[in-house]
Amino acid sequence: MHKFLVIAAKTVLALLSLAGVGLLALSGWLVWHYGYSIGLPTEAQLAVVSPTGPACRTDPKRAYIPLADIQPLLRDAVIAYEQPGFYQSWTLNPIAEIALALGTGRSPRPAGVTQSVARCLLSLTPGNDRQIDPIASIYFMQRVTRSLSRDRILEIYLNDSYLGRSAYGVAAGAEAYFGKALADLGIDEIAFLIVRARRPYPSRSFDTASRDYLIDRMQAAGLISEAQAAAAKSRPLFLKDMPGTQAQPVNQ
Repeated sequence: MHKFLVIAAKTVLALLSLAGVGLLALSGWLVWHYGYSIGLPTEAQLAVVSPTGPACRTDPKRAYIPLADIQPLLRDAVIAYEQPGFYQSWTLNPIAEIALALGTGRSPRPAGVTQSVARCLLSLTPGNDRQIDPIASIYFMQRVTRSLSRDRILEIYLNDSYLGRSAYGVAAGAEAYFGKALADLGIDEIAFLIVRARRPYPSRSFDTASRDYLIDRMQAAGLISEAQAAAAKSRPLFLKDMPGTQAQPVNQ
């Protein structure tokens, strides 16, 4: 019996050792494959991204607005809608977020801002204007958050998100949809643009309920008062007509 237990223990240890070697080999392959083999932008490439200004697209005709010049309400509303806890969270690492969620029993926090910027920065490597698999996406998101500050990530998001009507960034979106400067947008117009960043293409699915949902999120986050929210939801949206400048109400 004693001899059997010794053999069994040695067998278990051998299997555990093999499993450990296998995990190390798998980890090494994942690092090599997603870090080097598939051509994701490296940390060195991300490190040379300027602290402000265009990061993904360099069209000289497109306005670029530094984060400090974008009204706080718009910045905070984006975070409330796309990635609550963007600044407060101890990590933007999606794997750590999933592990923390499993440990605490809550749902993983969304990472819409970080994920969108990571997708945008793929353009730093020629030929990466394509879809990548979920593991590669998570791996690259980690690399982005190690290389760029949260302010810089948010600034890129606000300037490079596609909003429809050939408009990249909130400044271009304000002009394309409302014929206004970014600083002149009302609460309802800010909500419209933020929703457009997630759903930029015209469709029958966009209605005032989407705008109103975001306005409610803004109120819940303490960004606007109840009276401001009610006024913004009651205000009809008028969009600039595409060929000219005449505003048209939107009910779609």
